[in-house]
Amino acid sequence: MHIEISDPSFVDDLRVYLQRHGCPSELRGEDRLEVRVIWSPETPLSEAQERAKVFAHVRDWCQDHPGVKANLLS
Repeated sequence: MHIEISDPSFVDDLRVYLQRHGCPSELRGEDRLEVRVIWSPETPLSEAQERAKVFAHVRDWCQDHPGVKANLLS
């Protein structure tokens, strides 16, 4: 899943936040991340559940960073 952030100076902060919540990422540009969800193999998540998990974390992070927007791209 890819995330685009409106202010590239916050990319590292978002990456740390997501990592803390079981969603490691790799940079795919100065304002774009590719995010994975780490979950138990005994109870795998569907693609929709993974997207909902990432969306919830990104939404919470954006609430703590007024003015910064993040879009889930895929």
